[in-house]
Amino acid sequence: MTSKKVTKAYIGKILFLHGYTQSSSIFYAKTSALRKRLTKLNYKCVYLNAPLKLTPAQLPSNDALSKFASVVHNDEDDDTEYRAWWVKPQNTNDGISLDDAIDTIKNYIRNGKLIADPDLNQDNDEEDEQLKSLPITGIVGFSQGASLAGILIHKFKDLFNVPPPKFVIMYSGFKLDTSVKSGNDKYDDYYAKEDKKINDYNYLHVYGELDTVVDETRSLSLYNITKSNSVLLKHPGGHFVPNSKIYIDQVTNWIQVVTKEYEAKDENKKKTVAVDDDIDSLLDMIDNLGKA
Repeated sequence: MTSKKVTKAYIGKILFLHGYTQSSSIFYAKTSALRKRLTKLNYKCVYLNAPLKLTPAQLPSNDALSKFASVVHNDEDDDTEYRAWWVKPQNTNDGISLDDAIDTIKNYIRNGKLIADPDLNQDNDEEDEQLKSLPITGIVGFSQGASLAGILIHKFKDLFNVPPPKFVIMYSGFKLDTSVKSGNDKYDDYYAKEDKKINDYNYLHVYGELDTVVDETRSLSLYNITKSNSVLLKHPGGHFVPNSKIYIDQVTNWIQVVTKEYEAKDENKKKTVAVDDDIDSLLDMIDNLGKA
């Protein structure tokens, strides 16, 4: 007797966007505790590989690689892939292009296509209709990946033609400088301009008090313009995703609170629509009274 494969009843997908000099497999390993907890909550965790493979000349020193929470290898024959969502001209975030990053995410959302990572064996989502139809409930990003998530969320529906995620979790994230001087002004309207609850998604900003790659000022740069939509969580470490139980509990508890709020809003909307329909039916009945 052959056993039938049972597909887990996921309630949504969460996209994971790795940091600069990382890859989807590295981020998979770095977020093991969080991923396992989210899987228990019936979320499908999808790790996207960034489109740009960094050349040896573009890589920082081994000391800097370790600060980026990447993997350091001294073996010359090592074939580890170091990737980025965008490259840094003149070693800064000025004058960048997000075209490749947006196309990569668009190709996954529309076609279920992932950039292959030889060290990560993910389910082939495009072959599973159930997984393909799941809504994108949230995004988890680290460092450059967190910054990308913060850029895209405000225009998510326009860019990808799907409802925006309910939440964004930004580990060591930051807001891009979008001044004219920076050369990133074309992305200025990717950010909300006022600190008021003008959308339905929520931010959780997580940063380390000892982070020497993205300092506190940069970590707070997006939080400061989204306070009404944001929660701030600090940990006493550096540039990494904290995997201890206390922080996994805080993050996943926040997710459950946020999603329950959405469920309550949806239920209220359904009730409002039902009441409106009843009123319309009653008015139609009154209009028709006395008519032959």
